[in-house]
Amino acid sequence: MPRHSKNNTASGVFTYAERQMTEYGTRHKRMGLNTKRKFDSCYLCLQTARTPMLCRQGHISCRECVLANIIEQKQAIERAQRAYEEQKEKEQSESTRARQKMEEEEVRTWGRRQVGLEVVARDESAKSVDNVEEKDVRLLEYEDGKRGEVFALRRTHEHVPEPRKAEPKVASFWVPSQTPSATHPIRPPPSHSPQCTASHSHPLKLSHLTRVIFKTDSLGSKLCPSCDRPFHNGTQIDVLRSCGHTTCHSCTRTFVLTSKACFVCQEKVSKKDVLRVDSEGTAFAAAGGQMVASQYTSALQA
Repeated sequence: MPRHSKNNTASGVFTYAERQMTEYGTRHKRMGLNTKRKFDSCYLCLQTARTPMLCRQGHISCRECVLANIIEQKQAIERAQRAYEEQKEKEQSESTRARQKMEEEEVRTWGRRQVGLEVVARDESAKSVDNVEEKDVRLLEYEDGKRGEVFALRRTHEHVPEPRKAEPKVASFWVPSQTPSATHPIRPPPSHSPQCTASHSHPLKLSHLTRVIFKTDSLGSKLCPSCDRPFHNGTQIDVLRSCGHTTCHSCTRTFVLTSKACFVCQEKVSKKDVLRVDSEGTAFAAAGGQMVASQYTSALQA
């Protein structure tokens, strides 16, 4: 702190009080256990999970929350798929109408040529039937009736669009007539199955959910049934998919995997049936210690 900081207004540095009043530079914030989601909290409602369910990636959620989430995602996927199909049908119908309109125009042109109301130059007719063989072109030069008929059939089969006339360019790009038209194509849904909305997305099905059973004491704390140690965010908690009982990882490795049976109900267990509960934070931060979060912003320029 500089000398006479309370009365000094011409100092080249900020005092502590002045630095706290500004929003420049690096700002620190201490984050404790209350800023992290608990291991037994639902990742959807952020409350203690009621009837906890566990997915294959170790995310805990309430049964009601995860069912509502799956239903909502299925409805959103159906709406997106329906909108995509309607857009495709609309584009196909517009293409069909344009093709029918072109066919009708070709038929009317051929009819006018038949009665002599319209005359087409020889060079233009030869260019219009460039895909027709040379002997057919000679035939068309002598028989005016078949010229229009073959020309109409070729245009109908290939669906050749009419060339657009070049619009005059205007230097003033801000004129409303020069505003480009933007189309918003509707894309199909990226996935046809509901996704878990936890830390990393993965497919979620009802068959993938496992009921989680915690052992609690008189105070409501979650305990390991084998060593009676309380669970917290820093504990590696394993859930047995066959029965749903929870144990700490050390007890799972010592008792469950060696005997290949659940410590509580003696249900048969294999190594692939062990699921790890995902919790926020690791090591010191997960155990409830204090973390310091820093936010870097632009410094005050003189």
